[in-house]
Order: sequence, then structure tokens, then C-alpha cells
Amino acid sequence: MTDRLRIVQATSPADMTAFMELPYRLYRGEPTWRPPLRMLQKEQFNPKKNVGLARLDVAYWLAKAGDKVIGRIASFVNHVHLEVHKDGSGHFGFLDTDVAYPDAQPMLLKQAEDWLRGKGMTTIGGPYNFSVNEECGMLVDGFDTPQMMMMPHGAARYPVGMEAAGYAKAMDTYAFLGNTKDGYPRPPIVEKMQAYINKSSSLNIRPMRKDAFEEEITLAMDIFNDAWSNNWNYIPYSDAQVQHMAREMKLLIDPAGFWFGEVDGVAKGFVLMLPNLNEAAHDLDGRLFPFDWAKLLWRLKVSGVKSARIPLMGIRQDIQKKRSGSALMLSMFEACYGAMRPRGIHDVEMSWILELNVDVQNMIRLSTASIYKTYRLYTKSL
Repeated sequence: MTDRLRIVQATSPADMTAFMELPYRLYRGEPTWRPPLRMLQKEQFNPKKNVGLARLDVAYWLAKAGDKVIGRIASFVNHVHLEVHKDGSGHFGFLDTDVAYPDAQPMLLKQAEDWLRGKGMTTIGGPYNFSVNEECGMLVDGFDTPQMMMMPHGAARYPVGMEAAGYAKAMDTYAFLGNTKDGYPRPPIVEKMQAYINKSSSLNIRPMRKDAFEEEITLAMDIFNDAWSNNWNYIPYSDAQVQHMAREMKLLIDPAGFWFGEVDGVAKGFVLMLPNLNEAAHDLDGRLFPFDWAKLLWRLKVSGVKSARIPLMGIRQDIQKKRSGSALMLSMFEACYGAMRPRGIHDVEMSWILELNVDVQNMIRLSTASIYKTYRLYTKSL
């Protein structure tokens, strides 16, 4: 089918609508596909809503067979990444193709490579949607379960296509899944760490302060930027991104799932658990209008969901290797589980975790969670 395919740049509003709508058409009916909210998807591509786009040079591409859109990809230069890592790497993301057109994936990748080469990049990496702080990675293991909120959907054909196109593994990340209903009694080490916190006069955990929401988000992201600054491919959240995040998450965040760990009254760590929006919206096809707003809010606030995700957590570097840091992190996990479990939250995903980050993996395993999905970041020289 190669002679029928062509790659075109998405430049018009109609093109961008086709770009955003493609996954909903490609994956509709797949048992493990959970359509994200279209409203949030549109905001992700809107520079007025997604402040991170201001530091990117982006091109969007569509694969067409005749007039039918059968694939998409974005190629972009992330200037924050280049300033931090100075590695000459451009990125790709939002790769989706119709299973009936196997030639679409290599053609789209080649288009992204050619565009980035023209921008002076020497390597290409991804997928990132749009950065390491957002949806990133390609599912390579765990295709039998639906994706949680703010995590990418996957198909087994995509990793095969990456290798065929000459891409190599750069890094794997893991998603852990724990069950707060079946995961008791806790391991003795967890109980010992909690007792250590309870006996200490300097260590304390607390829920977020509801009357200082934006300040608490800012504090958490300051901890996050410090905690993960030495991680692979890390880039910091800007103040504008943190403010935007605070506005976006306000409806979802429950103080019972947002905890801080303190040393002598100074916040040194945090854990944020969010109800799984994908579960609440699983049958809405990403749409909220005209009447599905009420259905979504009812499910989130009243009838409840059974799953949640911990997308953000961190301990400041000055206590990461200390007993106090481990004790605070485990106690914050337990506080989230204990507060959310009576509300019906049973399955909790902790993601994503770098394969190199053995310390955090071991801590998560103490919470009776195990790896159930693996996502891969790829790289290729240009």
C-alpha cells in the first residue's frame, strides 16, 4: 500500500481536528482502550492552554491513503531539554497508525527524522507527548489491561515497527499496580517505619491544606523539581506550568489523596493520588457535552471509581538516602491508601518509574505493588 500513502503536514484547523480525532477512530471498540477527554486533548495542543508549547518548535504530520487519515506523528525540538541536556536530540510523539496500513509507521518516522535533521538535531528520541513530564514511552508489555489516566495506549505492532525502523531502546519505565484491599496486613518493615514516624518529634505527615490549594501545588512541584533533578532526561516544571497544573487538577484532587512529609515542620516530600479519570469516563468516547458532565462528576464524586493513579511523588535529595526519607515516603503512601480505601479505591497504579530507580521500586514493592506495564523510550542517530 506504500504507493497509495502520502505524508502531509497538518497546518489548518481541519487538519489539527483530524490529528486529534484519529485515536478515537482507530481504537474505538478495543477492550483496553480508554478514550481520554477530548476537551483535555484539545487543550494539550492549544498554546494558550498548554504553556509548555511556548518552548517547543513543533510540526504535526498526517499519513493519508487517498483522503482518509490513517496515521499521525508530531516532531518537535524541546528547547528546555536541549538547554538542560545539550545532547542534540529532537523528539517525536503522538504516533498512531491504522493496523491495515503497516507502511504508515516507517513513513511517519522518516518524516519526523527528516524534519528534525533539518533543524540541526543529531538524534531523535521518543515517544514524548510532549515531554518527559507528560505522557511518554511506548507500551511494550502489559497490553491486556486498559491504560490509566495520563498514560498512553499501546499496541504490540508499534514496538516491532520501531525496531524495524532502526530504533534502539534508550530507557524503560515501569507502571506498578497495587491493591489496597488485598494488600493487608502490611509487611513488618512498613509497620516499623510508621512506628518510627509516630515516635519521632521531628517527623510528621499531613494532608494538603484545602484553604491554600495553589500554594500546596507550588510546594509539591518545588519538591518534585528537587527530587527528580538528577533523573534520566529530567526537565524542570516552570512556574507557569505549575500554575496551569494547579488550575487543571483542582477538580480532581482530593485532600485525602494528597499528603506531605515534614522534617521539623519543613515539607520534604509529597505523594499525590488521583482517581482514575479514564475509568470514570470509559464509555463517554471522550465527550462531555451536552449531558455527560453530570455523569462524569457523579462517578468521580458520588458513586466513585475503583482505581487511582499516583502520577507525582518525591522526596527532597537531602533526605533521599536517609531513614527519615524512606519512612516519610512509606507513611505517605500508607496515608493515601488508608484514606482512599474506604472510598472504594482498590487498584492503585504508581507510574511511571525509571528502570534505573531501584530504590523507589523497592519502596513501592513494600506497598505490595508489582510491575504490570512497561513503557519504552527509543532513540536513533540522525
